[in-house]
Amino acid sequence: MRDFEPDWIVGLGGCSAIDAAKMMWVFYEYPDADFEAMTKPFTVPTLRQKAKFVAIPSTSGTGTETTGLAVITDREKGVKYPIVSYELTPDIAIVDGEICASMPAHITSNTGLDALTHCVEAYVSNIEDNYADVLAKGGLEIVFQNLEEAVNNPGNIKARQNMHDASFMGGLAFNNAWLGIVHSLSHQVGALYGIPHGAANAIFLPNVIRYNQTATSRYPDLAKIVGRTSAEELAQEIEKLRASVNNIGSLKAFGISREDWEKNLDFISKNALEDPCTGFNPRKPTLQDLKDLYNASFEGDIYQN
Repeated sequence: MRDFEPDWIVGLGGCSAIDAAKMMWVFYEYPDADFEAMTKPFTVPTLRQKAKFVAIPSTSGTGTETTGLAVITDREKGVKYPIVSYELTPDIAIVDGEICASMPAHITSNTGLDALTHCVEAYVSNIEDNYADVLAKGGLEIVFQNLEEAVNNPGNIKARQNMHDASFMGGLAFNNAWLGIVHSLSHQVGALYGIPHGAANAIFLPNVIRYNQTATSRYPDLAKIVGRTSAEELAQEIEKLRASVNNIGSLKAFGISREDWEKNLDFISKNALEDPCTGFNPRKPTLQDLKDLYNASFEGDIYQN
């Protein structure tokens, strides 16, 4: 890149590809940038000194095409680093459902549930934002109406485009209001155990709703969109959708042994507590709260407040 000196950088692919391109953009403009320093939110230096950025997503869920976020994984340490800065927001996003028409069913399912999680977490974030609220509600409705069809009939371009739109809307929502501890929890098991991000989100989301409901009255608003009235009913509807698109409901189903889980529980819980997303959760968790959520979700149990 330094030799070619591009005016535009194009990130084409899934979330990991686009996020990698975002960080290449940073180091293209600032070769001596300190990665560790940038793990603190909103510390990325001013970009667009040399190039602008185009994102073309080929999956429907992460919303990275419209957000100031890049998640970078250190496989050796078993840690995911969310780099949070509006500087990373792409200048142009090309949101074309035909690009993801060949996406396999399991990736369609995982990424679609990721989009759903973005909508839910942005809506109940401790940042109040009218724009985020409208986008989150609309995105959630689209996911419930279209995800199962996109998984079962991948050639349905209308359903594909609708899911691409929901992903974009969820991204816009959380770019304004940010996310919560579903993502804090998911980042750690994704980095350590390689669990797909959307699948991990779908496991944690119902239990985090149960945990957060004592601190926010906003879940019933989302429940009404799917014909229900309470936070618990919303959690149950998400569990039904998760099952209908062939996603599993426990972490141990990914082959994690009880011995390995207990060995790493303190490590992942500490990292989840320190994750930038935790600061935007409507309920401030303790380390023990996160351990309890992890253990319930490991077994596939219902979290009890």
